[in-house]
Amino acid sequence: MRLSTIWKKLCNGAPLRQKPPGRPEPVGRDREAEVRALLARPPFGIRDVADAALPLYDRALTHRSYANSGEYPVEVIDDNERLEFLGNYILDFIIADHLYGEYDLPPGEMNRRLQVTRNTKLAEIVRGQGLGIDGVIRRRGQALTDSIIADAFEALIGAIYLDRGLTVAREVVLAIFEEEIAECDVHRNYRGRLQEYVARENLGELEYAFRQTGPGSSPVWAARVAVGGTPLGEGEGQTKQGAAMLAAKEALGRLRGE
Repeated sequence: MRLSTIWKKLCNGAPLRQKPPGRPEPVGRDREAEVRALLARPPFGIRDVADAALPLYDRALTHRSYANSGEYPVEVIDDNERLEFLGNYILDFIIADHLYGEYDLPPGEMNRRLQVTRNTKLAEIVRGQGLGIDGVIRRRGQALTDSIIADAFEALIGAIYLDRGLTVAREVVLAIFEEEIAECDVHRNYRGRLQEYVARENLGELEYAFRQTGPGSSPVWAARVAVGGTPLGEGEGQTKQGAAMLAAKEALGRLRGE
């Protein structure tokens, strides 16, 4: 079955979106504020979460060590393992579909690009982009490992898909993986091209500076890139990666006299 066919089936109410029966546990006020704050920030931008959907997102950010604490009195709390399973496949599908539709790559190269979703890489992305997921994972007596962060990331994608559908989940995923996906096309990977050019021409140190503007719920990132201490490019975007890519594009054009 072609990816486009699968996509249509998913968008038209696929079986994956059928939520299992069960009565969710209520979310405490402090935890509710924490989860809402995370979802409101970029690249998620989800600010109107219904009360009924909050337990879904809370579960996505709950490790099994917290759910199975064994404390008395017993409190029944679901962990994120089922959502992580779903989110893993949603994440891979979105990136695979994007690669298939936007890039002319052989199957082997597409598969290599999908390695960006491996657990250790996902943890790097969460920390490197400051997504905030690692700061709201509920756990008890358990060190915060890359695997736990990656699982929560995938579970959150699964929760977004169940609550908002595939279109919103796709927007979030592509915003997060903007830089990694751009690397699939050497012509659009301006950061990589700028780095290679600066190194080849021995132009000095390449430095990026970032500044965040706008309201806290919808900030805009501004990036400035300097080569050898001289500012050469600026850019703005909803993510640091997007802003840096535009700044690198401008700098590369100036260096080449374009």
